[in-house]
Amino acid sequence: MATDELVLAEQAQLMVREITTTTSTTYEGWLQHLWDALHHTDDPEAQACLAEARELHHQARAALEAGDHELARDLFHQAFLKVLCAVVEVFPDAPERTALAADEAIGRIEHLLGDHDAPRIRDVLAQVKVLRAEADATLAAGDKVGALALNLEALQILHGLVSHVREHHADHGEVAGAEMEAVPLDR
Repeated sequence: MATDELVLAEQAQLMVREITTTTSTTYEGWLQHLWDALHHTDDPEAQACLAEARELHHQARAALEAGDHELARDLFHQAFLKVLCAVVEVFPDAPERTALAADEAIGRIEHLLGDHDAPRIRDVLAQVKVLRAEADATLAAGDKVGALALNLEALQILHGLVSHVREHHADHGEVAGAEMEAVPLDR
């Protein structure tokens, strides 16, 4: 990989971090907003989603301890979606806000790249654009939780752009999803 591409990736990642920090549109940012909001509200739907998420997370840990990694992975993913269910209950505009942040990041990275030869960065951006298109279609179909999950995955990929460029993962989304699902639910 050309050193120039790695430098571009570092610059792009800094831009993404600035965007996501300013807008709090990372998974961790939404979780912090959620915990803060739940301390001041008693939204029963959000509370139910979080209770289900905790139970699924507990089941996933048990499956992991029993050696059933596939079941554990599925349960961790279900728990992650239940947390996002709570986020959407408390912040109904979360899918749209994350979409705007992802689109802004993509636009700024493309502007930064200009006509530079950066095939790995462009490959990552192509996967992120696919996720964004899927998120828009998912939102149009009425699935806010699914749209939020896809948008957060896109942002998580961009948030770790240097690693994705350096390691050239075959599936950047799988890496990003695992990173988000590893965030603890206990607060």
